[in-house]
Amino acid sequence: MKAIPGLILAALVAITEPITLADAPVRRILYNFDGDSCLFTKANSKGPVPIRVEDLKTLIDEVTAERSRVDTILVCINAQVMYYPTKVGTMRGAKSTPEERALWPPTEKQRLANIRSFFDSGVDPYAVMLAEAKKKGREALLSFRVNDAHGNDFLRTKFWAEHPECRLPRGALDFGRAEVRDYVFKLIEEAVTRYDCDGIELDFNRFPTLFKENEGTTEERVAKINGLVQRVRSMLERIGESRGRRLVLAVRIPSNYGRKVPSPETSRAIGCDTATWAKKGWIDFITVSDFLFTHYDLPIKPWKELIREVPIYGGIECTEGGRLEQGLTPEKYRREALRLRREGADGIYLFNFFTTREHGPKAWEPPFEVLRDLGEARAAGSAIE
Repeated sequence: MKAIPGLILAALVAITEPITLADAPVRRILYNFDGDSCLFTKANSKGPVPIRVEDLKTLIDEVTAERSRVDTILVCINAQVMYYPTKVGTMRGAKSTPEERALWPPTEKQRLANIRSFFDSGVDPYAVMLAEAKKKGREALLSFRVNDAHGNDFLRTKFWAEHPECRLPRGALDFGRAEVRDYVFKLIEEAVTRYDCDGIELDFNRFPTLFKENEGTTEERVAKINGLVQRVRSMLERIGESRGRRLVLAVRIPSNYGRKVPSPETSRAIGCDTATWAKKGWIDFITVSDFLFTHYDLPIKPWKELIREVPIYGGIECTEGGRLEQGLTPEKYRREALRLRREGADGIYLFNFFTTREHGPKAWEPPFEVLRDLGEARAAGSAIE
């Protein structure tokens, strides 16, 4: 049977044309796995523990249980270093010295042991999580930290070590330099090529520094990051066409470390002109988030007034501060989700939700029950009117 040219053309258009707000998929809750905690913690554990394939599948089961409103699962695969054997970059821990490794916390030592066990046996833990999310009928995205600056020795890269002219503090890179943008693009391309994902998120909030202080104008910064985002979009179209579907490009905007509430103006000053990205059809959705802590004043309305082409989601961080007792309770999650929805958020994005399990003997289980109601404009089970 001959192929029908009109149908072929229609299929190609569906793959390459941007998704409009009207036909964007429903995303009530978006859940971000950091790719780190999930490799040394598991359900009901009280410290770093060995992880098996079934434990990875349980992670997905927990957030897609009956009545869960999680529609999108994001799996992070980097923090300057890559979390899998990489031909482009540096795998996590590869540039640490024996003396530094001896000083690693138990969490990092157990994580390395677990990662080695998986990859030595031919299992990619992140591929397992993505496949399980798709099996559960969820959108499965990679999350890529654009310029992580935690500064740990196990996050040190060969590129950073060999290019002192490209360095920012704490292991971050200067995106004012073309070689940095080329290198990061190749890392993104490698990740998307490696994994059977539905697309990728560029997380500019990890960390919200891209350029040397007081170097370059805002317009120069914007032009350089625009070029990177457009290049990623083109790459996704090419790979998506070969896979027979359109791949999503999402962004989590930079938040300037909590100095001010994140706005289109503060984001643009850092170099991220998300309004242009949306208008040009490069991105499929935006997440607005605080940096690290929830302050209960995250603005959504200014973003919705400026950007009408794509959905805008409101992020909730897992804690109000650095003390254990400042972790968000179920009611605080519900209250903030309701406030964000009233601000106009198209859905709720959860970051570091699982980190309650990271506290060893003091660890406790995350409040998974809220996943049944955070996606509603009115929080189910809440007394809030």
